[in-house]
Amino acid sequence: MKQTNPESHRTYFNKALLITIAVILIICAAAVIYHDFKPELNLILHYNHANEAKLMHLIRAHSYRDMGMLIIIIAMMNAIPGLSNSVICIFSGVCYGPILGLIINWLGNVIGNCLVAGLITHIHFSDKFKHNKSMQRLTDSKHPLIGLTIGYMIPIVPSALVNYAVVQMGASRQRFLAMVTIGMFPTSFLYAFGGDAIMKGNIKRIISAVIIIVVLIVIYKVFDKLRARHLANKATE
Repeated sequence: MKQTNPESHRTYFNKALLITIAVILIICAAAVIYHDFKPELNLILHYNHANEAKLMHLIRAHSYRDMGMLIIIIAMMNAIPGLSNSVICIFSGVCYGPILGLIINWLGNVIGNCLVAGLITHIHFSDKFKHNKSMQRLTDSKHPLIGLTIGYMIPIVPSALVNYAVVQMGASRQRFLAMVTIGMFPTSFLYAFGGDAIMKGNIKRIISAVIIIVVLIVIYKVFDKLRARHLANKATE
């Protein structure tokens, strides 16, 4: 009996079209944000200490609509390979403080990764992408799911690679949600924390945020060394 390849019946989407749709959503949401933040931008352009309190009040008094627009921008920027949403995440911390800023960043990043993971099997990827060294470093370890969770935490590791690896490993939906929820928390918090620190001019907080990001990168490097040792031990067995 002739076996059919399930991939032959799978619907594939055009990557350029998906990216175009994401860019259009970003532009539309950014236009709303720009319209709502016009008074603040005028104050920033003509900034002086006399209007500092007024500026702070205006920025922190924005509606849920602007929160939703920021979540859309963060999610879409997260979903586009090679595009960083760090500036927008910091901006959300500036506008809404560390707690609401964290929620906005976290939701946006989780939604963006969920969109990408859901589309992974419907997109063609090049062999170069599939055999990326960063992805192999995360999966070729004793505990690959922990490695991939760490991958979500590290800003220098593209989310698309981590999502592709998670899907290829066949992780369950519950496990994927746990990984991306845990993995996106540290940077979502740090950007919101850093944005709030910038708004308040708190140099110590800004330095603390930078140090924590560096620590996360060091953790990734340490994990990479442990992976290399694990592979070396397997080769000698």
